[in-house]
Amino acid sequence: MFKVRCKLISFEADEAEHPCHFNYKLGDEFYYDGVHFTGRVCPGLLASMMPVIHGVYLLGNKYSENVMYLYRGHDARDPAMAKYDGAGFRPLKMPAEGAAGKPEEALQARTRTGKAKGGHFLCGDHRTLAHFACEPVDLSDSDYAQPFYRREIAILEKIEKEAGIKTDEILGKFTDFERDEVSPPLTPVLLEVLLNALVDMSYIDIRDGRAYATGKEPPSRPQIG
Repeated sequence: MFKVRCKLISFEADEAEHPCHFNYKLGDEFYYDGVHFTGRVCPGLLASMMPVIHGVYLLGNKYSENVMYLYRGHDARDPAMAKYDGAGFRPLKMPAEGAAGKPEEALQARTRTGKAKGGHFLCGDHRTLAHFACEPVDLSDSDYAQPFYRREIAILEKIEKEAGIKTDEILGKFTDFERDEVSPPLTPVLLEVLLNALVDMSYIDIRDGRAYATGKEPPSRPQIG
């Protein structure tokens, strides 16, 4: 589970002509950790933001990184291409009007080179249409997330003590009681999910099946046991 940051990144309309009545400014942020919101939350956001925040809170970057359409870049309609793509589109390769650079550079600028992150939502006021980016910024250590957070920290501490440990050997570093009698039981599949969360938030790197701590300090170090 993840701490989520929501940040105002743009207004669709001219904000000077159609001012935000909540007085949001570009760059304003608020956070959610599974229990508390921190920062000012406009009621006009509630309907659109909650599914996105909930998804990012639970899944982190996995909420969006496998959404295929996020990787297709900018297209133009071209019915002649339907025999290839089944729909009739072609990638835009030429620079936009007034843009400089070679066509291949323009294509590179329009397509992602890394996995998509976070989510996005809009305010409900069609006059301003404030755009918010929603992304995971850390592991959540709120009281609701504590059982999973404690598992993540216990795993991180095993990796800190033994740099380069094989990921399939981590479970063996826990006693039977620690592994099976503490909730949630640390099963191989849960271990994989928690390792992915630690990688997502840059607490560990996994290379060639071995885990290494990055040195990043977590939000808290709970006393376990």
